[in-house]
Amino acid sequence: MQAPLHIAPFTKTNLAALLKVAQSYRVLVFLRFIIAIVGGYAFTSACISLLSVLLPIAKQDAVLLCVSISILIYAAVFIYAFSVKSLKTAWISILLSTGFFVAVLALLKGWL
Repeated sequence: MQAPLHIAPFTKTNLAALLKVAQSYRVLVFLRFIIAIVGGYAFTSACISLLSVLLPIAKQDAVLLCVSISILIYAAVFIYAFSVKSLKTAWISILLSTGFFVAVLALLKGWL
């Protein structure tokens, strides 16, 4: 027996709950994009700055090598931001490691 056509599959309360879940999912994906783009940029720039100081080759060669490597680092951080299960873990790990790289670079360059 077929259900009558006038009965909607979603009631108002079910539809509101479904929209709320969809909106929260969109916000979570947006936050992952923010940490992937902005955090990935900050992480990559801090990492290549530190690498260019630490590499025991000529300054020009170190900078060129680090710029080449930066594309791979940025792609890895972008993938990492979406592969981690917890959004909080992605934010904390990317921001803490960026801060660590900047702190080590500041100590090496004598900024602190």
